[in-house]
Amino acid sequence: MALISLAIDYKKASLAVRGAFSLEGELLPRYLAGLNAQAGVKQAMILSTCNRTEIYVVLDKLTDLDHVIHWWQMQAKRQDYDLKSYLVVRQESHVAQHMMRLACGLESMVLGEPQILGQLKHAYAASMAAKSLGGELNRLCQKVFSVAKRVRYQTDIGQCPVSVAFSAMTLAKQTLDHFEDKHIVIVGAGTTAALVAKHLSSCAPQKLSIVNRTLEKAQVLAQRENAQAYPLTALDALLSQADIVVTAVNTTSPIITKNMLANRQKHCLLVDLSVPCAVAPQINELTHITAYCVDDIQGVIENNKILRQKAALRAEKWIEKGLNEYINQEKAIVSESMIKAMRSQAKEIVEDELTRSLRRLENGEDPKMVLARFAHGVKNKWLHTPSVSLRNAVVEGRNDILDHAQEIFGLQTGNKK
Repeated sequence: MALISLAIDYKKASLAVRGAFSLEGELLPRYLAGLNAQAGVKQAMILSTCNRTEIYVVLDKLTDLDHVIHWWQMQAKRQDYDLKSYLVVRQESHVAQHMMRLACGLESMVLGEPQILGQLKHAYAASMAAKSLGGELNRLCQKVFSVAKRVRYQTDIGQCPVSVAFSAMTLAKQTLDHFEDKHIVIVGAGTTAALVAKHLSSCAPQKLSIVNRTLEKAQVLAQRENAQAYPLTALDALLSQADIVVTAVNTTSPIITKNMLANRQKHCLLVDLSVPCAVAPQINELTHITAYCVDDIQGVIENNKILRQKAALRAEKWIEKGLNEYINQEKAIVSESMIKAMRSQAKEIVEDELTRSLRRLENGEDPKMVLARFAHGVKNKWLHTPSVSLRNAVVEGRNDILDHAQEIFGLQTGNKK
């Protein structure tokens, strides 16, 4: 049996190539069924994201890998791409180490990002549902999830935001310790605004409002994030109610001025992600307003990149520890399996000879002779195969087998000085 992974990722393949060989999530059950049908595939799991597509398989023998590669090539959206040109193939413990690094975010485009762990768990669940996971892959996944959890708790790898949207939310959390009773206003409905809305919506605020020049775009985003949509003309009224305001728009001049917030009585947090700025600089003169701009966010991002790199070094040590635990666990399983097989074989030999001996006793043969024949029969049957193997080893010059036999059986042959 061979544990293998095949991967196409952003490090070696362009977006077009990754797209050509992606195995989309909604078709995952069909892909798993097709992969499992390939000759020699005993277990399988497929991970497919925007940055990578990876196949994990346990094969009957290593040569069965050709069937898997051929199957994947046949699934390509463009046959002019040669899969082998972009593949990274890993075996045995290298598969385990890679999956652990992956789950901890060390292989991600954004170091330490947490989404990949959830994607791995989804891939695992899909494979379980398809009944394509067996003991080996199942044990590996459980160990990977355990190591990832340990790394998240024991290091700061996931606590330091490195995206603009997530950093903005972190700054908001530093100023306000909870959002459950807060009214949040997001100005804009583009990519950055959508990410901010996603992060802040997960904090379950009392109210989330999306404001945009084009109301239809605001409505689409609001529906997705359980928010309310407003046109830009409603901004003045919303600012009088808002606890947090995040702007992420394209504008040539500020759309939030000092006068718009001057009469507020309670504190308000402003986070301006717009370039040029959407919030007038004079707002900093208001004592009841805390304002952050893109430069503040970039400072957080750069600082957190350094912190994540330090955390990544600590994560590597936890991964090394987890990998050693996994390897030792698998070795123990192999040894237990071998011991079980040996005991089963010995039991079969003894029971066979015992049946013969009981029959002889029933026929009135001398008990001493029966016991002697029983012992002789067990000895010969048990030692027959090892004896043949040792003789062949001598002929072939395999002294390592002779040494191993001496160690296993605790033999003293008198040949060693």
